Amino acid sequence: MKENVEKEKKTETEPVVKSITPDERKRLLIEGIKKTVLPAFISAAFAIAFFMKFGAAKEGVSWFSVLLLVALLSYYIQRFLYPLVGVRVKEFETKDWLYVEFLTIIYLLVIWTLLINIGTLNITASPTTITSGVPRDVIANVYSNDQIIVGAMVNLSGAGVNMSAITGSDGIAHFYNANATSAGNITLTARMKGYGGGRTNITSIE
Repeated sequence: MKENVEKEKKTETEPVVKSITPDERKRLLIEGIKKTVLPAFISAAFAIAFFMKFGAAKEGVSWFSVLLLVALLSYYIQRFLYPLVGVRVKEFETKDWLYVEFLTIIYLLVIWTLLINIGTLNITASPTTITSGVPRDVIANVYSNDQIIVGAMVNLSGAGVNMSAITGSDGIAHFYNANATSAGNITLTARMKGYGGGRTNITSIE
């Protein structure tokens, strides 16, 4: 009698193995592909947008903030898009969301890196320090992968200065009589179609 009771208890505690039909297996495979591909497209959109805005993001960009923003936005975007492509979001567990968010971040970093290597503008300024109230000529040299860039739009702004110029055949943009009205940073930004923007700072002192 005791042995029968123990057998019944063991039978009750044994997990029930759910058999998967061929159709169900096919559906899970297709959903797995969609869960891998969709984050790639979302990451590509974010990477292109950030690349156009920040370029190589060498300074003035908090990577933690960028990645956190992408993770949050992509979560809601994926919750909206997955049902549209036939993925059952209601069946998602925490590990599933962690998986797709991890893919999104990895794809973002990879695609952004590829874009940077394709072409980012670099810009240097001379002089790097000017005195407020004293007009100075500023020279901006724009290049990419050691090649001069002709026709790039360069802006000089900050500390009361707001000027624009275009690089010539030598890759140099000239700003004549730049006169800062206060101390602070003056930002040089360069933009050109097909390249990521470049920037550097000039310091205005009193």
